[in-house]
Amino acid sequence: MNKFPICPIFIPANRLEWIDKTFDKGADAVIIDLEDSVPEDQKIKTRKDLVSFLQSSSFDKTIIVRVNPVNTAIGADDMKVLSEVSSKIDALMLPKIEQTGVLNDLPDNLIALIETPASIQNLKEIACHKNVIGIALGGADLSASLGSDMSWDSLLFTRSKIVIEAAANNLFTIDSPFMNIEDISSLKKESVLSNGLGFDGKAAIHPNQIETITKSFLPNESDIQEAKEIIKLFNSSSEAVIAYKGKMIDMPIVLSMEKRLRLVGIELKNID
Repeated sequence: MNKFPICPIFIPANRLEWIDKTFDKGADAVIIDLEDSVPEDQKIKTRKDLVSFLQSSSFDKTIIVRVNPVNTAIGADDMKVLSEVSSKIDALMLPKIEQTGVLNDLPDNLIALIETPASIQNLKEIACHKNVIGIALGGADLSASLGSDMSWDSLLFTRSKIVIEAAANNLFTIDSPFMNIEDISSLKKESVLSNGLGFDGKAAIHPNQIETITKSFLPNESDIQEAKEIIKLFNSSSEAVIAYKGKMIDMPIVLSMEKRLRLVGIELKNID
């Protein structure tokens, strides 16, 4: 995967015609879902149709497929069949990962979905696994298993742990979807909090969430200009710490400014 997804949107695998429309609305990635959004009696046919679709399609944006739990027969079959189109899939999202043993013989492009108490307990080991490239929070299933609601405070411990373990292992992170598709104001508040905590992106479940999530995670023009000025000023100084508009700037701040520019595709060598 060349770039971590900022706003991946869940698409039911039996609604493949929605993918092009979703990319047109600004999503940078889709999560094609073979799990919760596909009825049990349609899973085998839907998977077959997905393989045919991917074989005949080409996208310049990120394609993620969420399979069924890999410790079940249907999930194991998902992994086997999807291997036929592995070149078309950027990452595989695995639900309800609780132990690392199930990851050993799988591809090296896995996103572990953290959505059970056991997942949280074993998060450090999961994040360290060589085949894991990203960690995602499944807030709905997790809150159900905990007996909590899905509010920010209720899941803050898990979010914080995900960010810490992902950072320690150079993984990208995807925050849980915001389930009220009509409450854009609250979506914005949660997206800003998620970005501030350190998540790289947040999943969407409806196209009307894409713009809000994307804007919350991407720097605006003022942010971009500030990053350029700080980097140029720091690079032109022989000091380890400099002052910029009343702020003390050292290397950790510069590194965060560099990350800010990479988010919008600006190469450091091209800073004017």
